[in-house]
Amino acid sequence: MVFIRSNIPPVATESTAETRPLIPPDVLHHIHAIATDEVLSQLATSADGLDNTEVRARRKCYGINRLSEKKEMPLLLQFLLQFNNLFSWLLLIGAALSWISELLVPDEGALYIALALLAVTILNAAFTFFQEYKAKQAMKSFANLMTSQVVVKRAGERAQISSEHLVPGDIILLGEGDKITADARLIEEHMLKVDHSALTGESEPQLRSLKATSGNILLSRNMVFSGTLVQSGTGTAVVVATGDHTQIGHIARATGEVERGSSHLQQQIAHFIRIISYIAIALGGSFFLLGLLVTQTPMWTNLVFAIGIIVANVPEGLLPTVTLTLSIAAQRMAKLQVLVKNIDAIETLGSLTVICSDKTGTLTENNMHVHAICMNDRCYLFDRDKKRLLAEQQHMHLRNIPGIETFNDILVLCNNSTLNREASFGDATELCLKRYVAAFSNIHYIENNQPRLQEIPFSSESRFMATMNRYDNHARAYLKGAADVVLARCSHYFDQNQAIELTDEVRERLMSWNTSYAGQGFRVLGCAMKSVADDCDEIETGYCFYGLVVMQDPPRAEVAESVRQCKQAGIRVIVISGDQESTVEHIARQTGIVEAEHPRIINGSDMAGYSDDALKQALAEPELLFARTLPRDKLRVVSLLKEMGEVVAVTGDGVNDAPALRRADVGIAMGRCGTEVAKEAADIVLLDDNFASIVRAIRAGRSAYDNIKAFITYILTSNTPEIVPFLLFILLGWPLALPVLLILAIDLGTDMIPAIGLGMEKEDADIMLRKPRDKHARLLNWRMIIRSYGFIGPLQTCFSYLIFFDILFDGGWDWGMPLAVTSPLYMQAITGFFATVIITQAFNVFACRTSKLSVFSKGLFSNRVILAGIASEMALLAIIALTPAGWHIFGTAPFDPGYLPLMLLFGLIILACEELRKYLFRSRGMFGLE
Repeated sequence: MVFIRSNIPPVATESTAETRPLIPPDVLHHIHAIATDEVLSQLATSADGLDNTEVRARRKCYGINRLSEKKEMPLLLQFLLQFNNLFSWLLLIGAALSWISELLVPDEGALYIALALLAVTILNAAFTFFQEYKAKQAMKSFANLMTSQVVVKRAGERAQISSEHLVPGDIILLGEGDKITADARLIEEHMLKVDHSALTGESEPQLRSLKATSGNILLSRNMVFSGTLVQSGTGTAVVVATGDHTQIGHIARATGEVERGSSHLQQQIAHFIRIISYIAIALGGSFFLLGLLVTQTPMWTNLVFAIGIIVANVPEGLLPTVTLTLSIAAQRMAKLQVLVKNIDAIETLGSLTVICSDKTGTLTENNMHVHAICMNDRCYLFDRDKKRLLAEQQHMHLRNIPGIETFNDILVLCNNSTLNREASFGDATELCLKRYVAAFSNIHYIENNQPRLQEIPFSSESRFMATMNRYDNHARAYLKGAADVVLARCSHYFDQNQAIELTDEVRERLMSWNTSYAGQGFRVLGCAMKSVADDCDEIETGYCFYGLVVMQDPPRAEVAESVRQCKQAGIRVIVISGDQESTVEHIARQTGIVEAEHPRIINGSDMAGYSDDALKQALAEPELLFARTLPRDKLRVVSLLKEMGEVVAVTGDGVNDAPALRRADVGIAMGRCGTEVAKEAADIVLLDDNFASIVRAIRAGRSAYDNIKAFITYILTSNTPEIVPFLLFILLGWPLALPVLLILAIDLGTDMIPAIGLGMEKEDADIMLRKPRDKHARLLNWRMIIRSYGFIGPLQTCFSYLIFFDILFDGGWDWGMPLAVTSPLYMQAITGFFATVIITQAFNVFACRTSKLSVFSKGLFSNRVILAGIASEMALLAIIALTPAGWHIFGTAPFDPGYLPLMLLFGLIILACEELRKYLFRSRGMFGLE
């Protein structure tokens, strides 16, 4: 039976709304001031952690380790809020005025207009609500892919679990880049430094300590808290509070959740909506006054016409279509292993000009393996298949290689990764070293017989890691790191079973091996050891150099093609790596990033000597690499590129990459090997850590932006044949060719589904052949306006009027003759006008599928949603023109079907005109829409 202390509350389910902390609140408040043994006792745990049975019991009792989600607004209220926008207010006011008009002047059709406007507003709100709801659900599912992982010790064994499964009493192991997800008391630390800015506002990361340093628990350095980030070092801590009982949980309950602001793209769309709405109101108001003063028609009749002008200008289907398109883009990118955290990044991806990429994992496979070891003045190749070392093609037994046992001890013990059958986790390089040793030796025996006493964690500034471990009746210090750094800390080297003084000549020979392998794209680490009397000895210098370990992480096969596509798309790739120059150049050459015989390579050690102007000149070069860089160097490069007007994406996986990720226009973190800090700072997370996924994301981002422009162009086109009839009716006294109800039928009944189809369109074949879009470019530009209102729209209007007047003249009507709205001839004529707009719009949607290429390059039948949209258009046209219900509601009547071939010809003319425009743009750069 598992012993549980009496202060543990009764068992509750994970869904329990109220739980109590394991330690009483009055004790928890002073947990930092209690002795470590007493803390473990209070939590009924030990330094070896909890066993699985106890974990299950506590999880039932204390629930999942996460903050209670903000209570969502009721769905009904969420739906009602969809009416709170300018479009809806315009339509609702129009419906109210139309209803008043019907009351004052019955049987003039105003009631149908009021009902139609009300129905349109409700449908628009319902569609937008549905799409936003789907988008929220999709983002929730994406968030599950981003759950934090934490290393715990349970029953004496290390394991990696989801942070949600932590319970009070768990022992957690902390390392550089970890996100801390529970409040915990430190029981061990090695130069642990934690960024508490999210909780306390401290701008600088703070060193931790095992002693209480303040009466305030938040300021005491023997505590770590949920929501903070490990900047450097390592530590072990016991969890004292989870979920809502953490310090950040108390703050969250007190302050609530901060709402996210709208993205740049959303702001552009909102600006576009405001402009269109103001134009609609201005036109409607002007022609209402003009009708009263010039035509002397009744006020309420003029009011109905004014409402018609406003409705004709307002693209009612825009908002739900934009919402759908962005939702589709985010879901498509998730399927491409790209998780979009910030939706604004979708737009920014289309204007990227530079990608600053790390080397390891992004350009390479992140499948590090040992290629060779160099010791005793010779190099031994590692045969991974047969798990043996080869020297001069001869099989070598380990016992015949002097010093190999100590060399293996360095690789296993100066190492923070975990390798076992159930799960392996940790740094890819360190896992590679343990896998190599595991081919020959029992690494768990090595670890258990030499317990760690202290550690100097690896950092990008020091470029080495050192540990001290108990060895028999004394201790040993183990050192691994960059070969030049390790050699600088050595006074001797090991050769043929003895330590020999390290001379400059030997140092140069060892470094020549390092340089030779690095030049072939290998990663090389130096290894050293020294014996120490006790754990108080200094462990940074005085080592004996044992040898080099040579590792290989081959380039990903697909990266070269992705780099080629980037170059075609006008995007430069700059490698910023911590590896040495020859390694970086080799990988960059293999992947096609550099092709020049002698590319420009800047070493991080030389960066301080570059002024900003000099570095900007170097950054302007087409091929540039950075080697041996520090995180501050990457941040400086990104800042200067942005000052030069470049749109910059940065990849990163480490804690020290966070500043550059935040500074970049698009920060891209690695999902597999990336630290929680990097993921927190990024806009996009690559779930497969693959550079090729960046290119797929750029392609998807450009496509999403193109699709939004395409359906805006399509929607705006039909505005011209909707507006012009009202203008000609009021100004010239022409018969009204398109009543308000038929305008609504176009905007909501026929344009909506094809517009959605455009939002789901696959990218153009040339999308990665275009230069990056200007980051200052507007979503709606004058060329699009001219195309919609000045070219295709007027063509549609002219063709529709040709049908309209031909029907009237053929029926015996002539200028000056009265034409009642109930006249069968008039109803046939407006039906013909309406049908011409619908049919030409069906051809226009094909024209809008591409901005520059011929639509035939995509295939006319490749977008099924567009085909379904056209089918729905034709079905609605048939209902309106051929059914009694349609005749009664819309005031229409059947027209001679002999006009259909002519309408189809008009549609073909519009499509042909667009194909000619695109051809002229491709061949001579004329009439583009960008």
